[in-house]
Amino acid sequence: MDELIRPRLQAHGGDLSIISFEEGILRIKLHGACSGCPSAQLTLEETVKAALDGLVKDVFVVTTIDDDLLRYAKTILNTHKP
Repeated sequence: MDELIRPRLQAHGGDLSIISFEEGILRIKLHGACSGCPSAQLTLEETVKAALDGLVKDVFVVTTIDDDLLRYAKTILNTHKP
């Protein structure tokens, strides 16, 4: 990952962290510019599977919402009820 995948992401202003790797299923979180990229899942799946040659069955990009942003959204929705 550090030699093949991370440099590609960093070249585009992004990065990744590995959340888990169990039974061939890799779960990662994207950071920076890559976190909002709509093609990130497909690109990573293809690149990781090719780089790790059969060790990875599937790749999932884990998306999370910042807790402060979630609280703010709930506040807005609760104050603007019809």
